[in-house]
Order: sequence, then structure tokens, then C-alpha cells
Amino acid sequence: MLLNFVVIGIAIIFTIPLLVVGFELLITLFHRNMIVSDQEVTELQGTYKILMPAHNEAGIIGQTISSLLQQSVSADSILVVADNCTDNTAEIAKSLDATVLEREDAMKRGKGFALDFGINYLKETKQPDVMVVLDADCEIDGKSLNLLVTECLKKNRPVQALYLMRHSASVSLKQRVAGFAWLVKNKIRPIAVNKLGLPVTLTGTGMAFPWHVFANINVGHGNIVEDMQLGIDCTLSGFSPIFCQEAVVYSDFPEQVQAEKTQRTRWEHGHLSTIVEQVPTLFKQAITRRDWRLLGLALDISVPPLSLLVIVASLSGITLSIYSFMVGVYAPLYIFLISFLFFICLLVASWWQFGREYLTVKELCGIPVYVVSKLYVYAAFIFKREISWVKTSRDKKDE
Repeated sequence: MLLNFVVIGIAIIFTIPLLVVGFELLITLFHRNMIVSDQEVTELQGTYKILMPAHNEAGIIGQTISSLLQQSVSADSILVVADNCTDNTAEIAKSLDATVLEREDAMKRGKGFALDFGINYLKETKQPDVMVVLDADCEIDGKSLNLLVTECLKKNRPVQALYLMRHSASVSLKQRVAGFAWLVKNKIRPIAVNKLGLPVTLTGTGMAFPWHVFANINVGHGNIVEDMQLGIDCTLSGFSPIFCQEAVVYSDFPEQVQAEKTQRTRWEHGHLSTIVEQVPTLFKQAITRRDWRLLGLALDISVPPLSLLVIVASLSGITLSIYSFMVGVYAPLYIFLISFLFFICLLVASWWQFGREYLTVKELCGIPVYVVSKLYVYAAFIFKREISWVKTSRDKKDE
């Protein structure tokens, strides 16, 4: 009898991430007609700086800065930190009149250290009202930038733009499935989280911060998912991030297979490490402070990457099925199956509403193959975990 209660408890634990994602998808689907698609752009009432960390981005940074300049962004509003570069990233940025800081420290590599370098520079110069973080390989238009800064000034809180990967019919099935998973993580779920008034997870680029918040957060660390950690730190300091869906930032998946693998491994290992290291602390802080927003953030972050969630759910279902047939107790299996079906139905509904441009019906049926192909990433987390920041190469010649 005691064993049955233990198994039921385990089944409930495994259903939590399924229910979290399922309800987030449901909320977004239910409120989809309430989404504002075209906000009026108002004149900025404050100043901003675009902080652009860059490591060996000579192939793209010129295009990124030129695009900003064409959107009426002044060159002196762009601060590039050329971090441990071995190419001419700094020279290209300087040629476009951006302010460029060159940083050399082989022992401290990574985006967090580059951001900290830029912050310390600005502390000694004229400080902006808003700091916008934009990766060197990302594109944002003037309207989205205006909305992002305006919302940050108005709410006095960090603001995350909608960060999407471009997609086309020419990319591989893996990239299209990854694009849909990215859409779920960066758009569909944040819409629901934002509507609930909970802190959204920062996604690394297209982020705007009130200067007084950003300047007092420690970003000078080697966390390989510094964006997720930054969102946690902002929330703990009382400035939980919000989501601005109308401000959109675009990027592209790496064209190289190995580079894409490296990028995904870093993201997913970093997310899993954050779950292990930070989620227990967030739950403890939520209870201590009696803060439901911290509880919401903990639940949202505790959801593993979509592929791993499907893998764990499938293995859990198989294990509970075997247990139920062996002992004749079906309550744990029923609890799990109801939650799993709820999750799958909402995922398919979300694909129908938002993701058909990413995947056809036939390709949707190929998701299990994609999920299985990700096993190497999760096996590596156990046996060869990625613990240091690695630059994602985008150079075609390395293919």
C-alpha cells in the first residue's frame, strides 16, 4: 500500500512539467484574439544604449550595425564589446562609427564577461536610461526597438522582445522542428506567462533594462546560459522581466551541422544545469518571501527542453504501464496519461494555430525521429557536460 502511494507521488511529480506547459499553451490559445498586433509608436522620452557583445563576428556585424543605422539609430548609441576577437570584428564596427571596446582575457571568456566590461565602461561615462542587449548576429527594426525601450521606460522593468529564428522550406527537417520548438519556448509560453503577471525567462538578445537595474546585477560570470541567470537575478532583486510580443528580433540557425549541434548542446546543458542548481533555490525563496511570482518562475524554468520533456514523459509512461500491469494498480498510470494527453493535445493545437508555417502534417509526424536524435545531447549532459562558453561558428567554410 505504501509503495502505491509512493508511485502515485512520483507520477504526480512527472506530470508537473507537462501540466505547466499544457496550461501555458492553453492560456495563449484562449487569449490569442486579445494579442495586440500593431501598437502605436510614440516618441522616446529617455536615452538608450545598445550593448552588443561580439566574438569573431566579422562575417555579420557589419550587416547588423548597418541595419540599425538605416533604422535611424545613431552610431553613438551602439556600444560594441569585441571580446577576445582574432578577426577584424572591431575594425568593421569602428568603420561604421560605433563605439568599440576591445577586451582581451583568455581566462574569462563569454558573453557575461563582455556585458560586464561594457557596463563598467558606461559607469565611467554618460549613463543611459535604458540598456538594450542585442547580439551581433541578430536583427531588429526601428519600430521594435522603439517599443522595447518605451515599454522598459514605462514599466521600469526589464523587457524581453520576441526572439525568433527565421525559417524557410530549404532548411532541414531538424531545423524546422527546432524552429517550432523555439516558437513554443520563445513566443507561445511567454505570452501566457506574461498574461499571468509572472516573470518571463530572458532569451539572451532583444532585452531592455532600466540602467539602475542592469548596472547593479552581476553579469560577470561564466554561466553558459547567462540570459536565464540574468532573468533570475533581476526577479530576485525585485525587477521581474516582462514580455513585449510586438517587438521582434530575428536570427538564423547556424548553417553548419556541427555548429548547430554545439549551439544546442550549450543551450540545453545550460538549461538543465540551471534547473538543478537554481530551481530549488527559487522554490525556497518563493516560500520564504511568500512570493507567487518566484514560484511561477521556478515552475516555468523547471520545464526541461521540449525534446527531453517528451523523452522523459515517454519513458515514464512505459515504466508506469509496466508497474500497473504487474501490481494491478492503475491510478498512477491514469494520472500520468491524463496529463500527457492534455499536453499532447495542446501542443498539436498550438502547432495548428502558430506552427503550420514551420511544419507540415507529415513533418509533424516525424517529430519522434527528431526527439530520438537528441538523445546524444542529454547523454552528454550526464557523461560530458558542457560547462564553459563556446562560440557558435557560422562560417560556411567549416562545414
